[in-house]
Amino acid sequence: MLQHPAAVRAAFEEGSATLLRALRDITPEYWDRRGALGDWSTRELTAHTLRAFVTIEGYLEAAPATDRVLADAAEYYATALSDPTAHQGVAARARKAGRQLIDPVGEAEATIERVLAQIAATADDEPVNTFAGQITLIEYLATRVVELGVHTLDIQRATGQMAELHPDTSAVVLAVLTQLTSPVPIILALTGRAPLPADFNVLG
Repeated sequence: MLQHPAAVRAAFEEGSATLLRALRDITPEYWDRRGALGDWSTRELTAHTLRAFVTIEGYLEAAPATDRVLADAAEYYATALSDPTAHQGVAARARKAGRQLIDPVGEAEATIERVLAQIAATADDEPVNTFAGQITLIEYLATRVVELGVHTLDIQRATGQMAELHPDTSAVVLAVLTQLTSPVPIILALTGRAPLPADFNVLG
């Protein structure tokens, strides 16, 4: 299902602001503490979260064209997660990026400001050539809203903050994630009719 461009842009902007507030509230003892997400440190998790921005920048500036065309954000996730080694690669990149993240807040501020300006100057239907295939900017941006929103919650929870997202961000996160599974279990859970399975995870 295609996302509404204005809603995705607003969700990304609000998600960026929420992430920055969360990072600014982290006290020093948390940055290298393990367990923020699995055995990741908060620094590694932050570095991984910032990839929601730097991948946009990289793909728009230098990625070669690809023959595979993806219809929407849901197909992007389905394609990306079809690789059984996907999560291992994500973890390795997070650890490497974490070692390079010396000033998390300062680097996040600079990265976010730069990428938001780039997005504002790019058309909704601009083709973005990702590793999974070509997708329009607005649909790729919807996947970045998911990454940004989910990992902001991870950071908040790992550092003793209240877990919260702006309604605009939450709406896009839910719109994309619910396309990755049957809606029936979610409807039953939301209405108190049946709990979700203990290992329920649409991202695998």
